[in-house]
Amino acid sequence: MIKYLKMKTIGIISYDCGNITSLTNSISYLGYGFKLLEKKEELHKFHKIILPGVGAFDHALDSLHKKNLFDPLKEWSSIKSNKLFGICLGMQLLCSGSEESLKNNKGLNLIDANVLNLSSKVKIGHKIPHMGWNSINLSENKIFSSENNNGDFYFVHSYAVFVNEKRASLSKTVYGDITFDSMITNGENIFGAQFHPEKSQHKGLKLLKEFIEYA
Repeated sequence: MIKYLKMKTIGIISYDCGNITSLTNSISYLGYGFKLLEKKEELHKFHKIILPGVGAFDHALDSLHKKNLFDPLKEWSSIKSNKLFGICLGMQLLCSGSEESLKNNKGLNLIDANVLNLSSKVKIGHKIPHMGWNSINLSENKIFSSENNNGDFYFVHSYAVFVNEKRASLSKTVYGDITFDSMITNGENIFGAQFHPEKSQHKGLKLLKEFIEYA
């Protein structure tokens, strides 16, 4: 118990959008503690929060609203000393909106980007969803080291993010004849990754550690 209390502990938004066991196992493996957050009152206790997610855009937004986390998470993110990291669907939720939404739901709108359907862009012969290992080309930034440049990470997605401002893109990935933004940022305290670092072996663990250790 004493050892756990000395650990650096981060918050993980828990809102019924996918199995997060791989993520929590990875964080524990790295030697950090975590707390699953389901109530808005818990957000202020943490300065580092991960927003994971697997599944549909509308369901995820409905879940955030149902748990009364949508607006509180936006308010929490407005404090620049707080750091938010969206993973997979969690990254897409950071954006303005998604073509996947059947209700024309808006995302958290924390990063100026849109989520588009890959099936309308990728040539025949490249399967959708985009699933498996693919490379990222990480640009210079203040949080993730350049050692991850051109590294292979594990992807599973049918929709992809396209930023509206060049500075919002941290890395790009090529699939078929298209190039999408595989990591994004608001340039200050909000970051997102389309791939799953928790399923990306050594490089993925290193990336998670860099986020947790970032001041």
